[in-house]
Amino acid sequence: MFTKRLRRLALPLAGATALTVALLAPATAASAASPVPRGNPYVQYTAHLIESGSGTGYSSYINVHDAHNNAFAVGIQSDTASSVSKGQPRFIWERVQNGKFTYGYMGGASHSKTSVGLRWYKNDVASVILNNRTVGTIALNLDGRLFFNAEANARLNGDVVRSQVNDISIKVGDSSGRTGLAGTWNTSFSFHGLKAKQTNSPKVQGASFSIDGRVSGLPRGGNWDTTEVAGIAMIAQNWR
Repeated sequence: MFTKRLRRLALPLAGATALTVALLAPATAASAASPVPRGNPYVQYTAHLIESGSGTGYSSYINVHDAHNNAFAVGIQSDTASSVSKGQPRFIWERVQNGKFTYGYMGGASHSKTSVGLRWYKNDVASVILNNRTVGTIALNLDGRLFFNAEANARLNGDVVRSQVNDISIKVGDSSGRTGLAGTWNTSFSFHGLKAKQTNSPKVQGASFSIDGRVSGLPRGGNWDTTEVAGIAMIAQNWR
């Protein structure tokens, strides 16, 4: 239900408003994306992030994905190995399309409570929302049923993450029996010492999570680009 991280290929956001967030990824060509469509999106996912930790890298994200190696995430990441962020918090989007992983840095973020969001439209356009403002779009194909993650990551053995994903709101679907969420959040997805804990269980809409831990058990040379290093809470779209 989630996609293994692959070697990163940096791509910029497309769309008329992308420059407003001072995009910092290399200027290679991205898949064409339309301006933000009119009408209601099929998916809207918003939350407040607090990204914190210590060591070489850590993050906090929201993520939507299908069961076919397609995913889209928006979050905040600090990575000392990045020549762009140099360990400082940066907004970032990440996309997996048919198993291929790409990402793009956006403007500077902070370790304070921050509003982020994403939308996805059925014409295969996704948009990024930062501080309640749509800042750009990117081409994205998703094939339902859809799944939603609240997650945090850390980079190397010994790195620590102390992040939060709070006040979650998810709207999904446009047809009878396939609208809204099913069941409750599952926090059992724990990889290499990182663990998500719901702080207001069993709430579904409005759910909040702390995601903490110290990375351990990575193989020699392993990091968050080669191995799943995450604490994840997940919930599925209603699908009858």
